[in-house]
Amino acid sequence: MKHSLEFDDLTFEVDPLVGGRVTSFRLGGSDVLAGPDVDAHNYGSTFWTSPQSDWGWPPPIEVDRHPYDVLAGPDSLILTSSCHDALGIRVTKSFVMDRARGAILLEYSIHNVGTTPKAYAPWEVSRVRAGGLTFFPTGAWFAGSLRVERCTKATWFFHDPATLSDVGQKSAADGAGGFVAHAADGLLFLKSFADVPPELQAPGEGEIEIYANNRYVEIEVQGPYATIEAGASRSWAITWYLRKLPAGVTTSSASEELLDFTAAVAG
Repeated sequence: MKHSLEFDDLTFEVDPLVGGRVTSFRLGGSDVLAGPDVDAHNYGSTFWTSPQSDWGWPPPIEVDRHPYDVLAGPDSLILTSSCHDALGIRVTKSFVMDRARGAILLEYSIHNVGTTPKAYAPWEVSRVRAGGLTFFPTGAWFAGSLRVERCTKATWFFHDPATLSDVGQKSAADGAGGFVAHAADGLLFLKSFADVPPELQAPGEGEIEIYANNRYVEIEVQGPYATIEAGASRSWAITWYLRKLPAGVTTSSASEELLDFTAAVAG
């Protein structure tokens, strides 16, 4: 059974039976997240630990796909995973509707259930449908095969499915200003978070990562890489917004109007 948080025409839907995954984020009838019709396994928004070198591929099923326990309140959902023995962790996801801001507050907690310290970064992976413009304030570094337009103020990626294969390409980067956004079909999907300096990013990873193939785009954000003592937990917060783009705001690379509107929403 799926659970939803709703306010006015904003709907945030979660499936506890599939990894506590966010399966829909809608404004009216428009959903910004890719569904299982796009990819049977890689859809919606999920959570992993970073670096990926700890687990390779596929993601740990206890964290990514197995059922989570759920505690549902009027404006909140708290979901808890089973333990992943190899990583020595359990994950808790807290989703809260912020009615004052028309936003969703997401908090992820990694619990070290092992007997020795572990070092991880939190990692949120959200899939959006083909097309659209993904962008974030340009940070100190960028690396990877996915071609983007890296300007002084922001880094831009326009998704053209015709230029990508089913295998896809990926790039990682340091951001600045603490947000990444995606504009498509008259909507702005914005993730706002505390900026992570390069020295606190997970080895071999980036604060912001974009993966794209010919079917969908992954908008990925990672929090700080840190040691979690045995029996302890570390939490990381991110805020989601979904807004209609005002008339006259162009969804093109280097759009000052789009950057200004996005920064205003992020606060």
